[in-house]
Amino acid sequence: RVAAFGTTLPTSSLFTVLRPDPAMATPRSAQKRTGRSAVLGLAAAGAFSWNLLSVSSSTFVGSASPGLRTTGATARRAGYAFDMVTGDKHRGIVLNKKDGKIELTTKVTSSAGYWNTVLGDKPLPASGRSYFEVHFLDKPDDVMEYIGVAEASMDVTLPVHKNKEKEFYGWGASQTDSATYKFMACKAEYRKSEEAHIKRMEDKLKKVKEFEDYDKKAKPKMSETCATWWTGLKGMNIGGDPMRLPVFNKGTTVGIDVDMDKGTLSFWENGKYLGLLHDTNNKPMDLKGKKLVPAMSLFGRGSYSGPQYGSASKVQIRMGLEPPPLP
Repeated sequence: RVAAFGTTLPTSSLFTVLRPDPAMATPRSAQKRTGRSAVLGLAAAGAFSWNLLSVSSSTFVGSASPGLRTTGATARRAGYAFDMVTGDKHRGIVLNKKDGKIELTTKVTSSAGYWNTVLGDKPLPASGRSYFEVHFLDKPDDVMEYIGVAEASMDVTLPVHKNKEKEFYGWGASQTDSATYKFMACKAEYRKSEEAHIKRMEDKLKKVKEFEDYDKKAKPKMSETCATWWTGLKGMNIGGDPMRLPVFNKGTTVGIDVDMDKGTLSFWENGKYLGLLHDTNNKPMDLKGKKLVPAMSLFGRGSYSGPQYGSASKVQIRMGLEPPPLP
């Protein structure tokens, strides 16, 4: 089928128009001319149809939202889609759905402000690439906010990076600072390293007069405190790579790109590829086999005059997108 100026014609109609009627008696020379005309007509129709389809595809791609990078072929396929979960534990969260996208913000009365952590309702697929975007419609406060993927059992009353023992991987930024975040599991060697550090410190203290006071008073308390270090804890979320990634401002579009086949998480900003998230050993983060959902922590601040006079970030979440082509 060929689309022409808003009208869709079956290709059989073109053949009907261009094919000579075998019932018509024409001289042999005229039949040859007619055959050549049919061939030329078909070629012209094919070229015309190809141009129309090319223009149609480029127009479709160009009309995508800012930050959405895709091709005509991939745009017609559905990507990873999800909804955002809100509940009684959230404070002042406002969620609206519009044109297949989700808008999130907060209206709070506290002038001190607080975060709401909002999670997706569907885990990332166990294989392939999954991609979603968060676009800042407004970012009035210079406060850190966080976007990425996390375990679905996160405490939504805390920002993602302060959830103990619940894994978060992503990007945090204010208007002036940024960092990457990843979960660091507690390991026995970490405790051994801390114990070795304390021993080195004590060896140095033995050379000064104050060591006796330390040995009698401070050491027992320190030993009691250190006894719990790196024990009974699954791990913690830590920040790193300060200012490696851009900051968040009004108009920023954050892209989160997870490849479960490779176990990697990549960052995008306004359609530009920014690279991979790395672990504490500077190797690409390995997320294979982890059950994670989209996650973000947004900040809202009220005022003494009421929530209508407060300030809060407002974001638009775009899902169902095909992952953009990697550079």
